Amino acid sequence: MLSALHIENIAVIKTLDLDFSKGLSVLTGETGAGKSIIIGSLRMLLGAKSDKDLIRNGEKEALVEGLFTDIDAYSLKRLAEEEILPDENGELLLLRSLTTEGKNGCKINGRAVPLSKLRTAGQILLCIHGQHDTQTLLRSETHIGLLDRFAGCEEQLARYKDAYNRSIGLKIKLTALLKDEGQKEQTVKALKLAIKEISEAKLKQGEDEELENRKKVVRDAQKLAKQARIVYRALYKNEKGGSAGDLIEIAGTALEQLSDVLEGSEEYIARLTACRLELEEIARSAYSVCELCTDNPAEELNRIEDRLDLIKALKKKYGGELSDVIAYEQSAKEKLMQYAKRESELQELKEALEASVADARREAEKLSNLRKAGAGQLEKAVNSQVRYLDLEKVTFSIAVKEECSAAGIPKLGALGVDSVCFMIVTNPGELPKPLSDIASGGELSRIMLALKVALADKEATPSLVFDEIDTGISGKTSQKIGIKLREISAYTQVFCITHSAQVAACGHNHYKISKSQVDGRNRTQVALLSRSGRIEELARIMGGIEITKSILDGAEELLNAGQQAPQECV
Repeated sequence: MLSALHIENIAVIKTLDLDFSKGLSVLTGETGAGKSIIIGSLRMLLGAKSDKDLIRNGEKEALVEGLFTDIDAYSLKRLAEEEILPDENGELLLLRSLTTEGKNGCKINGRAVPLSKLRTAGQILLCIHGQHDTQTLLRSETHIGLLDRFAGCEEQLARYKDAYNRSIGLKIKLTALLKDEGQKEQTVKALKLAIKEISEAKLKQGEDEELENRKKVVRDAQKLAKQARIVYRALYKNEKGGSAGDLIEIAGTALEQLSDVLEGSEEYIARLTACRLELEEIARSAYSVCELCTDNPAEELNRIEDRLDLIKALKKKYGGELSDVIAYEQSAKEKLMQYAKRESELQELKEALEASVADARREAEKLSNLRKAGAGQLEKAVNSQVRYLDLEKVTFSIAVKEECSAAGIPKLGALGVDSVCFMIVTNPGELPKPLSDIASGGELSRIMLALKVALADKEATPSLVFDEIDTGISGKTSQKIGIKLREISAYTQVFCITHSAQVAACGHNHYKISKSQVDGRNRTQVALLSRSGRIEELARIMGGIEITKSILDGAEELLNAGQQAPQECV
């Protein structure tokens, strides 16, 4: 409920702090005292479009704060769905400010939020109804929610939504699969071509690097072979003699002849022999380069280039590296296997979707039956209240119709197969028409009140504000409206701004709105009235130029009667 309201610098309100309690709170006051300003402030708090002209003359900023406490479980759930969470005490403090530059400031529990978030929170916590505030009642899209709450459809609606969402999920999956299936033939053809190209290439890991190295050898084959032969002839074997190996062999033979006179000659001979063997190893190793050189380097070079061109083309098509190309072949084979299984998967998915849709239709039928039964009960309850509120010629009805396709098959939607529209007949013999088409402001206010009474114990908004819905209504009917407002307040906090003494007398709390001059400027004030204060205010509303004792006695009698009004919905 709305526990406290703080208003600053709005029109004739300099600063105003109000504390509220449960039940029915009525607000009265002379014309121009500021009742409409309080309603305007509440609309501003709820996120309505607000003009900077609202700001009190000479001030730079206007501000409205509302503290909501004792929030019911259903509203907490709706708030949580919008990621709006109360503080540790279960309270929500909404704040809206407006500057002369037209800038909005919005906060929930001290945290800045977008205006849309503040508006969402406000719509859940408080609803304003009046001659021009019946949009909820007029919007046909809200009618199904009102009927569902009255008929107790929440559990069945949840079961239907589960079945419906499953079918939607399967349908999305099947649609994606069928779309892919449409490209299947082209995709399979491309995969088979890739596998054929890569397989026929007989690629090996690292082959491209090996070919590049071989290419360098073949390209410089003659030069490399010449240098290798020079090393071989110089170190080991030369047809003309004179290689390093030959000379070492000659030197070794000569040392043998000196063995008798040269001390250590045997060691020298061994060392020369070791040198000759090492030179031979170097020579043979260098000569092996000649074996890498082909007899026809041009032909081999062409073969290498062709192979590298093939690998380059495959890398361009299937991957940046040779390893990517080889991996692509394996991936393509796996995809082909998946396509081979696709037919059975499609069939299974189609069967699952068919079963899921059938399940959703069964749940939708149960939901529709509940709605139709509830519609009859709600019609009876509302028409009873409408008669009580002196709308004798008005008949309220509810049209629950299945939305069907061109083929006549009920269309499944997020809320089932039904459309719900509140209908009204204002004169006997006429056909029912949508409520928004023909209801006048006065009729609409009372029909809305009748609906609120019928839905009182299932009311989804913690706080309701009724703004002068008794305008233009007689005293007898006004008293009935006051009784009904008091009944509703047994289930939800109710505020009513009224000019009717009969309505005001039914309030649990009575606030008087007045205007006075302070420092030469008008200011609006609001006071919670005592019993004697209430009698005086009721007398003011009822009386003429002079308030007589008989008027005061009548006011007291009216207050006593209002306080004895039923406190539970009939």
